[in-house]
Amino acid sequence: MTGKKLIIAVIFIAFFLLIGVSIGAVINMSDDEMKERSLKTLQDSEGRDNHYAVGLNLLDTESETVINSDEQLNEIIQNNEVTVVNFFASWCEPCKRETPELNEYALETAGSEVQVVGINIDDSAKNRDEFLDTYGVQYPVFELTDEKGMTDEFKISLMPTTFFVDSNGKVVRAYIGEIGPELITNYINYVKERQ
Repeated sequence: MTGKKLIIAVIFIAFFLLIGVSIGAVINMSDDEMKERSLKTLQDSEGRDNHYAVGLNLLDTESETVINSDEQLNEIIQNNEVTVVNFFASWCEPCKRETPELNEYALETAGSEVQVVGINIDDSAKNRDEFLDTYGVQYPVFELTDEKGMTDEFKISLMPTTFFVDSNGKVVRAYIGEIGPELITNYINYVKERQ
């Protein structure tokens, strides 16, 4: 009987040590390592993006220019290797946090074959304009002619949502939620590799 108790005690101790070591490894993993792993996962997930819009085409989207652009949305898409299309609203807290980084990214990539554009949805003109002024948005921002039709067709229900579109207008990748520069770069590279 004591032999069984000893074996059970050893098994329990080994089990709890294993759990402790696992928890310690997770806690000690740096933020950089976590980001690197998530980016590696992104790179390894070739074409397995499950957003409904992936594969759809944005070129037929009718929009009105709001600020900072004389070009139509379809012209911008066709004239760039990759277009980062960010759907946002002034009331969206993650949109507020990501906009300064999107703005900086757009300025850094100006003159390249990458263009950031914003599409404002579910907003009033007053709130939209205040948002654009507050964050000093420098990239082209559009408002959709048929907002409901497009948000239904492309299944845009959460904000922010960002599409990564090739020069043919095809949505190659989609990201729901707040996005940062490193992830944007990785998604852009993903789109470039597929062209």
